[in-house]
This record gives sequence, structure tokens and C-alpha cells, in this order.
Amino acid sequence: MFLVFGAFQPVRGDDVSEADSRSQSRTSQESAGKQTEAKVIEQPSAKTTEPWIITVGAPGWLANVSGITGFHGVNANISVDVAQILRHINVIYSFEGEVRRGRYGALLNLFYVNAQAGHATPGLVSKLDLGLQEFAGGFFASYRVIEGPRGWLDLLAGFRYTYLGEQLGLQANNMAIDAASTQLVDDFAKQLVTPGSQLRTIVDQHITDKLTALGGHNPTIPVGPLAGALPGQIRNLAQTLLASAQPELLQAIQTGVQARANQLKAQISGQIANRLTNQLNRSFSFYDDWFDPVIGLRGRFNLNKAFYLTAESDVGGFGIGSDVAVQVQAALGCQITRYIRAEAGYRYYYDDFRDESNGFLYQLSFHGAQINVGLTF
Repeated sequence: MFLVFGAFQPVRGDDVSEADSRSQSRTSQESAGKQTEAKVIEQPSAKTTEPWIITVGAPGWLANVSGITGFHGVNANISVDVAQILRHINVIYSFEGEVRRGRYGALLNLFYVNAQAGHATPGLVSKLDLGLQEFAGGFFASYRVIEGPRGWLDLLAGFRYTYLGEQLGLQANNMAIDAASTQLVDDFAKQLVTPGSQLRTIVDQHITDKLTALGGHNPTIPVGPLAGALPGQIRNLAQTLLASAQPELLQAIQTGVQARANQLKAQISGQIANRLTNQLNRSFSFYDDWFDPVIGLRGRFNLNKAFYLTAESDVGGFGIGSDVAVQVQAALGCQITRYIRAEAGYRYYYDDFRDESNGFLYQLSFHGAQINVGLTF
């Protein structure tokens, strides 16, 4: 029996281990490469965050006031220059601020003035004491529709709140009242025996025409004619007193009893003087407030690195508060540093407000130069 052996090479254990090691090494390298590649692909890109920008300012508005205001159809012309207003101011402050992030922002502006003035007047009123408190505050949201190296343009939408308080104090001229009352009764007695004489005519001549100061035209500070209806009331009061005394006085005159006629005239004159004094030593006050929805535009155009032009315009009211309220302002600005700016320009504001419940009319324009210093954080 023969056994045949073919060619056979034994494989050593260390050779097998080395081969497996090389194979595992290649597999690990490939796996590591794939993991590294996967990590690179999955890593998110960095996101940029828009910074918050806060700006505050203190505008100084040197406003003149002109227009018409009044109550129940008794309206007065108002024309007060800024120098006159500044002489009588007790308190005044102004503030504006803005918070912005990216294209969106919010704006706030506040203004308050408190003024008092007194001045002597001719006629039956010796002095008028005026008081004024006015507050205006606006809040707006803004959206930047255009922004570039040469400037920007914002859309505005919000509301403006206005509060108005006015006071008037009267001081009667006692000597003038006594003289006017005496002369009125003397003329009244004469007209009783003179055909065609009119009672209202002599009352206007001696009383009503000497109360023109109550019409409130061109006051020292912009306060409406709070006592504008008082002359008419006093006329009616004087006419009523004279009419009630007419029969007895006429009888005394016709019978020729001069002593009785003089006594009656002194009595009537004293009654009229007392009523006038009471009516002309009085105080009046008025308070009102209203909200106006507002829309507008504002923008800035950079002339160079330091100087720029800025402008703002808005319109509001739409019959909700005011019938119409319009504001326009423009200025030349200087960027003094990165965080400090200064502006000088002109501002105009017109408000047409009517309150039918109390017959109040307010059609005033505020216009004048404005300077502003702002800080950016």
C-alpha cells in the first residue's frame, strides 16, 4: 500500500496575526476617515446675532405758537413767540429714546411744559392770571425698509397722547365797576323818557364793551378764552336787573320826586356793581386729553463721514382723536464721535382737535428751531 503526499506548506501563527492586523488597520483607517468626514459635514455653521442699539436724546424745541382756540363758538387768535413763553415757564422737559435690533425698532418721545403768567388789563377787569400745563407723548414701532452706507429709511406706526390743562383767574377793577354801574343807571334813567333808546345798547356801551380782555386774544401764554362767554352772561344779568327796576324808577321820574328817583338809582347801581364784582372775581379751568393714531416716515442721508441730513414726517388723528395732526422736521447733523451726535434744524407741528361735548376748538401750530444732542449705546 502506498501513501502519496502532495506539496504542502504549513502556515505559521504569527503570519496569520500580521495579516489580520493589517486588515484591521485598513478597516480602522477607513472607518476613522468616514467618521471624520461625517463630523465635518454635520457641524453647523456659526450664526451672527444682531446687536441691540439704544439711543437717547434731549431735543430743545424753540417753538412759537399761533392759531385759533376757544369754547362754544367764542374763539380767540393766539400768537405767542418763544421768548414770551420762555419768560413764563415754571417747568419744561423733553426726552426721546429708541431701541433697535436689526430692521425693527421702538421709539418713545415725551414733552411737558408748565407755565404761568399774569398781566394787567384795561376795563372792568384789572388783571388776568393764566396757567398752562401741556403733555405730549408718542410711542412708535419702526421698520427699516432701506439701509446702506449712504443712509436709511424707516416706516413708523404708533400713537400720540396729548393732555391739556388751562386756568384763568380774574381780578375785578372795583373803581371802574362802580363808575360804570353809576353811569349805566344814569343813562338808563334818561332813556326811560327818551323815545327810541335801546336798553342793550347802553349796557354794551358801559359794561360789555369794557370786558374785551375776556375775549382772550393774543394772550401772554397760549391759553384759550376760558371766560369768553362771561360778557354775554353779564349783559343779560344787567339787562334783567334794569328791566325789573324800570316801573318803579319810571314812576318816580314821572311824578317829579327827585329824591326818590336818586335813591332808586343808587340802589340799582349798587346791585349791578355787586353782581359785576362777584362775576369778575372768579377762576376758570379746563382739562382735556386725546389719543391720535399716527403713521410716518423718517430717514437719514450721510453727506460724508461726519455730517448728515435727517428728516421725519408723520400724520395722525384721522378723526379718532384730532381731525388731523401733522408733524414735519428736518435737521443737519454731525456725528461727533461714534456714540455722540448733534443736530440743528426746524420743526413744525399742527393739531386740529375738536371736542363737541364741551364745545372746545384747538387749531394751533407750533413751529421753530430745534437742537438735539443724542447718545448711542
